[in-house]
Amino acid sequence: MKNLMMTAAAAAMIFATANTNAQSTQAEKTLVKTEVAVQEGFQKIETSNVPDTVKAAVQKDFEGANIAEAYINKKKEFKLVLESEGAEAKTVYANAKGEWIKPSSKMSKMKK
Repeated sequence: MKNLMMTAAAAAMIFATANTNAQSTQAEKTLVKTEVAVQEGFQKIETSNVPDTVKAAVQKDFEGANIAEAYINKKKEFKLVLESEGAEAKTVYANAKGEWIKPSSKMSKMKK
């Protein structure tokens, strides 16, 4: 009888552990979906594909900054992640003419 009770208790613990693991995996999947929504509308491009006008604007207005990541949308607007030594990364937005633009309500605010 003791063996039967011990086996039942062990089985209950195994089922409880499996259920807990399933819940944490589901939470991780939700987090990934949220990150994708932030990037919506922009596709990552190579920094070498950023127009010279935009690169010149970065050098003029953000002296010492380098373009770490670049994204483009259908309107030919660029989302740039700028890095410079000793400072936090900044995200800025520009059009193809190298003019700074304010992000729409779906994008994060421009930092300059």
